[in-house]
Amino acid sequence: MLYQARRAALSLLVAFFPAAAQQSRGSTEGLPARDEWQKVPEILAALGIAPGQRIADVAAGKGYLTKPLASAVGKTGRVYAVEIGAEELATLRTLSQQEGFMNIEVIAGSESDPHLPANLDGVVILNSYHELSDYKSTLAGIKRALRPGGLLVLVDNNPTRPGWFTERNDQASHHALNPKYVDAELREAGFEIVNRRDDFIAQPYAQWLIVARPFPR
Repeated sequence: MLYQARRAALSLLVAFFPAAAQQSRGSTEGLPARDEWQKVPEILAALGIAPGQRIADVAAGKGYLTKPLASAVGKTGRVYAVEIGAEELATLRTLSQQEGFMNIEVIAGSESDPHLPANLDGVVILNSYHELSDYKSTLAGIKRALRPGGLLVLVDNNPTRPGWFTERNDQASHHALNPKYVDAELREAGFEIVNRRDDFIAQPYAQWLIVARPFPR
């Protein structure tokens, strides 16, 4: 996945936020299937997605969200799947050649620039904002790419367990981030908050959702 997780203190993550630890390792043992809890239809609704739109999936991984995005924008739309990992990029390129997903364009991003095209209708980052090593530059790139009124949707792990780390960098290094930090970072980057749901998902992972758009130029 884009902006790979730092693993040094994974044992602490298991102790304080075990669900997020399982998610970071890709484990689903004993947990419901991801489609049962990730609320993809609500994420698409938050984007206001419609046929013909141009949407970027930043930190697309191997295309979990890219596929429903591509179906939603249809043949007249375009989905830009951004990654930096060679394995993920290869998987996404294979996906983009399959029937029904040829409206996907794969972009090799960097840790400071997602290399997005201009005039996008929306951008989404699912479960990976906390991994951004240079979130300021990445947000600047997203803001440049969004058309006036275009939306940025973020969904990520919420550190709700007692005893969890309180500092921003400590939380991020353990695969979660309090939405108050993200709210402030978005405002500083020139976005206004359209919607914020700190309790977007409760089980099996506590996750928040934030919808933002650039302040009018």
